[in-house]
Amino acid sequence: MAITPINVHRVSHNMFTLSLLDSLRSNTLDLFLEQNRLASGNKLNAPSEDPVEAFRAMEVSAILDQQAQILQNIDHADSLLSATDSALGEINGLLIDAHDIALGMINSTTSTEERQAEAQLVRGILDQLVTIGNRRYRDLYLFGGQQVTTAPFTQTYGVAEYRGDVGSLNVHVDRSQDPAVNLTGAELFNALGVFSGWVDLDPALQLDTRLADMGGTTGRGIQTGSIQITLSEPSASFTVDLGGADSAGDIISLIEDAARNAGLTVGAGQDLAVGFNAAGNGFRLDVTSGTVTVEELGDGVTARDLGLLGSGGSLEGDDVNTRLVPMTRIDTLFGNAGATLGTIRLENGHLTADVDLADATTIQDVINRINAAGVEVRAQINEAGTGLDVVNLVSGFEMRISEVDGNTATVLGIRSYHAGTLLSEMNDGRGVPTVPGSADLIVQAKDGTRFEVNLDDARTVQDVIDAINAAAAAAGTAVSASLATTGNGIRLVDETGGGGAFSVERANMSYAIDALGLDHSTDGTELVSDDTNGIVPDSIFTALHNLYEGLVDNDDVMITDAAQRLESFMNRTSRLAGEVGARSSAMKTRLQFTEDAVVATQALLSKIKDLDYSEAVTRFQQAQTALQANLMTGSRLMELSLLNFIR
Repeated sequence: MAITPINVHRVSHNMFTLSLLDSLRSNTLDLFLEQNRLASGNKLNAPSEDPVEAFRAMEVSAILDQQAQILQNIDHADSLLSATDSALGEINGLLIDAHDIALGMINSTTSTEERQAEAQLVRGILDQLVTIGNRRYRDLYLFGGQQVTTAPFTQTYGVAEYRGDVGSLNVHVDRSQDPAVNLTGAELFNALGVFSGWVDLDPALQLDTRLADMGGTTGRGIQTGSIQITLSEPSASFTVDLGGADSAGDIISLIEDAARNAGLTVGAGQDLAVGFNAAGNGFRLDVTSGTVTVEELGDGVTARDLGLLGSGGSLEGDDVNTRLVPMTRIDTLFGNAGATLGTIRLENGHLTADVDLADATTIQDVINRINAAGVEVRAQINEAGTGLDVVNLVSGFEMRISEVDGNTATVLGIRSYHAGTLLSEMNDGRGVPTVPGSADLIVQAKDGTRFEVNLDDARTVQDVIDAINAAAAAAGTAVSASLATTGNGIRLVDETGGGGAFSVERANMSYAIDALGLDHSTDGTELVSDDTNGIVPDSIFTALHNLYEGLVDNDDVMITDAAQRLESFMNRTSRLAGEVGARSSAMKTRLQFTEDAVVATQALLSKIKDLDYSEAVTRFQQAQTALQANLMTGSRLMELSLLNFIR
């Protein structure tokens, strides 16, 4: 480092002193900066020394921070998966124990007391599984879905009720990867019994209906872009940019504005009218004369998604599949036809409630009232956005949804026993067995008339009703069948005027009478079957509960059925364990990749910002030498006086 020369021949003493001080300050600063570099290990003391390198260092440091966070995320995810895998192992072990008990009790010669004792063991297994379902990891409930702060399972009603949700916990492990790292209790134990609504409520388009709430003509949503609209009379063609549209009202407004800008009049009876189609489920373009044509621009699909692609004197747009949302109004259902609602009955085990929906104005009102009925069910909009699902939260309980002197449950598509109910789904999936080629039922009217009913061709409840009515008509007797008006079941009415008993009997040893709940007799004129289509969660807890009941009641059929279900759950648990293991393996691989990336990033950051100590020590020694030289030179020069120059 150079030593700043001081010209002492033609300057004042004061100027000479200031020059010396400035030189010393510069040397001291250089020494200080080199000392800082040596102490910190960084090339730069401040970004201003080299802005480009400083910016690179900050970028790489930010990447390193992100990688450090991802490492923590991966470690947390792997720990969650390990805890889940451990729980699955315990669950599978308990299922094996319960399955062994069931196999040992089928057609066994063991006494009632021994079966009672085994039943208590099954009860203990059920309680242990609930405990596993409420397992925590670092104060988080493993199987509650996204509800990680409250216990997902309770046993208020003696079996198991699922209080969690079906949301996944996703962990950010890469810029484009956020995999799920949890199993919900609903998935692990199959703890929910879902009754899917069977009616498309078909809400009509409204001006404020969001495009995000439309499936479009393909059902995959609406891609907004530009379309070309051409009128033959008056001759005009204009482009409409729908890229900024958010609602149906925006679509209409943007088309109208573009038409006005093209010199057209807009509105009913004008050059172009834009609105909704007659069905209320799509758009419509009308012209007073000539034709209107809508085309795509480029590779766009907007006109197709909006159902307006085509040409004609008027364009009646296709159904854009408006989805049901919580704020959908009841009066907009069924293409603006609306619905008149009344009271429905909810039954779940021993819990019953009549829910009045008469003054509900939105779908959310309906959902809220069902959920607040206190019968441990949850209503929700289905995944497709077409109707409602009602979920039974309690394993071992049978949920039923029926009418109370009306048709509200039917209108909403949530009556659990309806004309379209498949016989194969009844009796918890065991169906309705018949005797092929023979009669299954014998109906005896009050006047003594008897007729047989063959159910070979019956597939639904309505088919059973039709078969009974056809057989009654063939026998010439005034007996009719229909759905029960209150509650659920098949209702038989006798109008023969006789004084005898009115009954349904078994024919040809058929079990159809039991499966349909028609094994009844009455002195009255009306007979209603039992509801054999209760909705029960097909869960591990239900299987264990049925095994417990079968052992207590010495019911071999129930024990056998429980054993079969437990075996299927053992296979299912093994499959889930494999999936969790695969996820954990992927996490470990990702962890190794990320650790390698961290090492590479640290090396790059070191290259950018870390100090070369050999160079730094040399620079420090130069700065030290320069300071010492300036001090020595300055001290000698400060000793000079005028006499030194006079000599």
